[in-house]
Amino acid sequence: MPVAHTHGVSFLFVSDHPALDFAATVAWRTTRPVELLGGPQDFARWAAEAGLVDRLETVSRADLISARALREAIHRLALAAAGGGPADPRDVARVRRAAAHPPVRPVLRDLGRVERRGGVREVLATLGAGAADLLGGPDRLLIRRCAGEPCTRLFLDRSRAGTRRWCSKRSCGSRVNAAAYRRRTQRHDHA
Repeated sequence: MPVAHTHGVSFLFVSDHPALDFAATVAWRTTRPVELLGGPQDFARWAAEAGLVDRLETVSRADLISARALREAIHRLALAAAGGGPADPRDVARVRRAAAHPPVRPVLRDLGRVERRGGVREVLATLGAGAADLLGGPDRLLIRRCAGEPCTRLFLDRSRAGTRRWCSKRSCGSRVNAAAYRRRTQRHDHA
């Protein structure tokens, strides 16, 4: 299926975990996939907006390819965790390789002020380590798929009852509720 590329989009951070938010940088995977990391500058902007680094200076095309490969491995592993399926050993190995490098470094500048420093390799290491911790630990059992169609985002369900259905009440939840309301009112109007 062809993937549309887009630049200058707003990123959403609603998955309750950076690795899952990173996996969501391809939107609408099953219907009309949109690549949100269309160019190196998009990955740099995502890393800064995600709070992983203050600024990501230089991102090459090869760095972007590496980032996308890690993202896809994380997505497949999280999808397997959400569905209770087996993990592909190649995806496990890719996450392990990324996590093996030094992560982003927090540098204390003053009380209440920290800088997060690192390049692409450190950002990918931070994402790999976070994914390893998530997918290798008990929180993997909290990974859910958004019930909003056609959303394909994965998120952590930390709700008390474990019944969260949408990645975001504001976007997918509102869309589903509005559609249900329209169906109810249309049936009422035709009755």
